[in-house]
Amino acid sequence: MKTAVIGCGGNGGVIAAALARNGLDPVCITGREKSARQLNEAGITVRGMMGDFSVPVMAFPLLKEARLRFDLIFIAVKSSDLRSVFAEAKDCLNENGIIATVSNGIVILGIAKGLPELRIAAGAVGYNSVMLDYGMYQVNSKGGIVFGPLNGAGINDLDRIQKCLEPHIKITFRRNTQGVLWAKLIIVCGVTGLGGACGLTTGKLMRIRVARRLFYRIADEGAAVADALGIHMEKLPGGINPVKFGNKKGGFPLFVRYLLLRIIGMRYKNLKSNIHHSIEQGKKTEIDFINGALVEAGKKAGMVTPVNSAVVQIVHEIESGLRKMDVQHLFYIMRFAQ
Repeated sequence: MKTAVIGCGGNGGVIAAALARNGLDPVCITGREKSARQLNEAGITVRGMMGDFSVPVMAFPLLKEARLRFDLIFIAVKSSDLRSVFAEAKDCLNENGIIATVSNGIVILGIAKGLPELRIAAGAVGYNSVMLDYGMYQVNSKGGIVFGPLNGAGINDLDRIQKCLEPHIKITFRRNTQGVLWAKLIIVCGVTGLGGACGLTTGKLMRIRVARRLFYRIADEGAAVADALGIHMEKLPGGINPVKFGNKKGGFPLFVRYLLLRIIGMRYKNLKSNIHHSIEQGKKTEIDFINGALVEAGKKAGMVTPVNSAVVQIVHEIESGLRKMDVQHLFYIMRFAQ
C-alpha cells in the first residue's frame, strides 16, 4: 500500500513514524526543502509514551515531486491550510484511495461537501505530541485517533487506516463524524483559545479560577450552538463529553468539573497551545478556524457566543501587535462576556 503524510508537525510526524514502523514506507511532505532534507538524512525519532525509536522515511517538499499515486494520504496541516492541500492531494490518489485528516476544527466538513467524489475519513487526535525539531517528536500522553467517515467512506476504508497505524496508534471509529469533530472543537476552543490569549501552559491555565469559569462558558456556548444545528456530540474514547463541563442542566457538579480540569492541567502541565506556539513564532494562528468557527456557526444558528467572540478578538489583536499575551486577558474576556 502506498501511503503519504502531508504535514509533519507534532501529529503528522508521529503518524508517519507509526506507518514506517509497520513497514509501509510513507512519503512525507514537509512544504520546505530544508525540512525534507533533514528527514531524508536523519529519519524520524520519537520519544515518550509511544516508546523510543527511530525510523527512516522518504520526504519531499511537495507531493507532486514524489511523482507517485497513493492508496492512503494522511493530511495533518493547520486548518487554515487544509483546503489548499486538498487541491493537490486529490490528484495524487489511486482509484479507491482515501484521504484521512487529523486537523483541528470543523473546516473539513465544508471541504468534504465540495468534493463529493472523494472518500474522506476525518479524525480527532486524543494524544498530545510536539515537534522538538524537524524529525524529533515527543509524545506526552496516551491516546489514539477517532475517525469518522465522510462522502461515502466505508468500514473497509476505516479498517485500512486501522491496520496501517495500530498497534502504535490506537484507532477508534464513530459514524457520527460531526459529533466527533464538534466535541474535539469545543475542547480545543477551551484550552487552545484561552492558552493563546493569555500565554500560559495548560497546567498553569487550569489552576486559575477565571480560566476554568471561561472553559465552562465555552462548553455552554458550543453545546448550545451544536444543539441548535442538530449535532449530537460524541464522547471521545478515554475522554469526557465536553457538554458535561458546561453550566447547563446535565453537566457535572462544580467540584467534579474543577477536579477534572485540574487533572487535565496536571496531565498536560507543560503543554503550550498551537496558538501560543504560532504567536511566539510570529505566524498567523488558527483562531478563525477554532473559536472563530464556533462563532460563525453560532451566527448561522442565530445565537450569540460572547466568550468565544472575545477570545477571537484578543488573539487577533495579539497577532497584529496591539497586545501581548497576558493572563489579564482572561479577566477582560469574562467582563466582555457578562
